[in-house]
Amino acid sequence: MVTTNRSESSFPLFRFGEIVLGGIVVGFVVLVIGVISYFRLSPETTILRESAMAGMRGTWNKTIALNVGVLTTSAVRAGSHLFRLAPEPQAALDAVRAAEVGVYKISENAGQVDHRAILARADKAMSARRWDRVVGVSRENELVAVYVPRRGLSAQRIQCCVLVLQGKDLIVVGATGNLDPLLQIAGKNFDLKEATQHLALR
Repeated sequence: MVTTNRSESSFPLFRFGEIVLGGIVVGFVVLVIGVISYFRLSPETTILRESAMAGMRGTWNKTIALNVGVLTTSAVRAGSHLFRLAPEPQAALDAVRAAEVGVYKISENAGQVDHRAILARADKAMSARRWDRVVGVSRENELVAVYVPRRGLSAQRIQCCVLVLQGKDLIVVGATGNLDPLLQIAGKNFDLKEATQHLALR
């Protein structure tokens, strides 16, 4: 007569159940984090947002805050090649590696806004993260500032963060891209040799 030890026979099944349950929990956590990341801006873009908001009195209301990362853009690029898109839109899609945008509106009239103070605050915070301002335009109630990282820029990897303040509206944008697809399209549509000869004749 053969006897079976229940504790020994149930042990592997119990361990398998633990592994499956753990995998489900981990998968759920990763999914939640992934969904949240779509609505959370990067540190650099957040710095620009906070720098502008700190320089204006009033209550800010978020219109949209969306962050599309590398995995999502890769899936979009792969899917776009299944369709016959025109070269220019296809190049634009191929160029984008990641993008984010935040749009906010202040509920009150902010009155006179000190653009210099906003830029000084943003410059200091961005410089601490090794980003520098390359564009800064201020006039009346409009302010535009563009920042890029000090290192790591190339045609294959270009990064920038943009702040646009116009009246009660605040827009912050961040983007990472590969310029090669756009440069290839530009090269096909623009005859550099012919243009050089044309300029030489003028």
